[in-house]
Amino acid sequence: MNYSENALRRRAYSIGYRVEKGFRHLGQFVYHDSCGDRFTGYMVKDLYTGFYEWGCYSENFDHLWNLDDVAEFLKGEYETRGLVW
Repeated sequence: MNYSENALRRRAYSIGYRVEKGFRHLGQFVYHDSCGDRFTGYMVKDLYTGFYEWGCYSENFDHLWNLDDVAEFLKGEYETRGLVW
């Protein structure tokens, strides 16, 4: 899907969500691969409940989604609400 981060943030906020960007964590520590590289990912927070959407984090990691995952989630939320994406 080629959506910019700003466009997705605006669309998310208009239906009550916030898109957050950050480094992937393993517990409380920033996760590094075997080469020492960090991974950047996204999380989506429901502003009404204050909870993050399941899938953008797991039992061990957070910031698991990329921009395409965020766009797919938001598109589904727009369709659920009967709004045009």
